Amino acid sequence: IAEEMPAEGTPESMAERQEDLARLDAILATLSEERREVFVLYELEGLTGPEIAEHLGLPLGTVASRLRRAREEFQAAVTRLRAVESRRNRS
Repeated sequence: IAEEMPAEGTPESMAERQEDLARLDAILATLSEERREVFVLYELEGLTGPEIAEHLGLPLGTVASRLRRAREEFQAAVTRLRAVESRRNRS
């Protein structure tokens, strides 16, 4: 979804960006708190696995497994959202 966000500028592109951010928030809300926390720190904040493990006081393996599951769930949510939007656009 982030790759699809338009550059800032026109009112239309700013509205699209707001819609994309709302979609991102909705998808992140589907993740458990534990998985969302790791996902956001890694994918959005740019922390490394070891940095996240230290920050959260977790074993590195736990961080890796939470990140893997979060990515799977995130991708599944994106796929569901795109299917719903595709059906709406056909109507």
